[in-house]
Amino acid sequence: MTRGTGRLKFEWGDINKDYAFHVYDLFKEWILTEPKAQTRINSNGNEVVTWRFQTFSHEAFNPLDELFLSVQGKKRVKDGLIRDHLTPRGLAYWFCDYGGKLDYSSNKGKGIVFNTHSFTEAEVRQMCIELEAKFGLVCWLKLNKGKPTIAISGSSFERFLDYTSPFIFSTMRAKLPSPRSAKTDS
Repeated sequence: MTRGTGRLKFEWGDINKDYAFHVYDLFKEWILTEPKAQTRINSNGNEVVTWRFQTFSHEAFNPLDELFLSVQGKKRVKDGLIRDHLTPRGLAYWFCDYGGKLDYSSNKGKGIVFNTHSFTEAEVRQMCIELEAKFGLVCWLKLNKGKPTIAISGSSFERFLDYTSPFIFSTMRAKLPSPRSAKTDS
């Protein structure tokens, strides 16, 4: 079975409009129109504004399809994805898109979570193994509403920042736990 050409679709809420335009700037040579606002009513009856755009279809995106989609077109993660392809910059953008503060953390609230709800528990466990091996991040699978997420220990917070800080978009820094207080000698 041969696939057609791949493309990427992007969408962020209005609160992240600046980030949406930042990502648009990264991909603009592959995009025909600027991000457009879309208004809809969510399940709670509230009006929601999002910013959307997509690349045009091109064979250059086919390797991404092979990494993230099965032959049947379902989301998946291939073994070695993090080990072989994820860079510190990619880790930072992954955090900007799907990361946040861990709702509980035994390490003074410095834990981080990656929302990986659409992947299987086996895939998330493999991602944890690869994150630990490649970046030295202490992490584990944590269920959220019965779906697997990646929890990164607060003990790895500084290491995570060492890798990602130069690449985390300014408005996305609010998603990070606050830095540890420096100890002072009295």
